[in-house]
This record gives sequence, structure tokens and C-alpha cells, in this order.
Amino acid sequence: MRGVDRFRTLPEAEIRILVLVNEFSGTSLRPRELDGRVKLAKLDFLLRYPRYLARVLTGRGASNDEIESINIDQSPFQQRMIRYRYGPWDPSYFATLGSLIGRGLVAAVPVQRGIGYRSTPLGRQVVESVLSDDSWTHVHRNSQLIKRHLDLAGTTLKKLLYEQIPEMTDADWHEELE
Repeated sequence: MRGVDRFRTLPEAEIRILVLVNEFSGTSLRPRELDGRVKLAKLDFLLRYPRYLARVLTGRGASNDEIESINIDQSPFQQRMIRYRYGPWDPSYFATLGSLIGRGLVAAVPVQRGIGYRSTPLGRQVVESVLSDDSWTHVHRNSQLIKRHLDLAGTTLKKLLYEQIPEMTDADWHEELE
């Protein structure tokens, strides 16, 4: 995507982000949130690029069964992320989060260092509905693996990605990541 279209949200992006935020939201009795856009961007990068997710999880000691459950060839998302100052980034995050928040699917909540994101009861219902369609199973499964092994601070995730994916650090700013 080029130009202004880069800043527009797509339904697939909204679903992917909602599934990811929901995975980190805890339960209605024990709510928690995904802390900030930096962390969100790093985790979303791993959802979009399953071959890198497998590489990073291998380095984090995930089991062979967990690694083998990742289909490294399954990356159907049209939008590519770009290399930015703090690592992989998608210019449409502002529109995507704004859309999810505006429709009452995600709540922006204050956290220690800024804003966190949590799915609302309506957001949880939408995720349950979406996950009844098998085409989102891989996103849900990979979100679970990410939560289990990579629930780290955004800056820690950034350092981890730079260490484990050196080709990302070699990319120029604003270059699309493959």
C-alpha cells in the first residue's frame, strides 16, 4: 500500500488486532491490558510474519510441538509493516485502534507509562464469533503462543526482535518488511 491508503484500516487488520488485544485482556473478573502501542506493534509483527514468530519462539524455549503448530507459510495479510524508529510499525494503527475504540470493542485504559488496550465485553463477544470461523484459527493459536512466551515490555520485545531478526535492523527506515 502506498500514500494515504497506508493510513486506512482494513477489516482484517481490525479483527487481527482485536483478537490479539483480547488475548492479553484477561477475564472480566481479572482484567488486564496490553500495555501500549509499541508492545502492540511488536506482537502484531509476529502475528503477521509467522516465520519470525517461529524463530523468536525457538529462541525463547518454546516446545517443538508449539513451534510445529505455526504454519510459517501462512501470512495472508496484504499490508506489510514498515521499519520505523522503534522497529516494525504500521501507519494504520491509529485508524485501526480508533475504529475499535470508537465502536466499543476495545477500551483505552491508563497504565503506568501511557495507554493500554483491553477488549470490552462487546469486543470479547465479537472475538468469540470471529473464532467460530476456522479461517482465524491460526491467528488465535499464534496469539496464544505470543501471550504465553512473549508477554514482555515493549522495549524488551524491541531488543529481542532486533537480536533474533537481524534482517529487520538492516532495513532502512520506512522500508516495507518482507
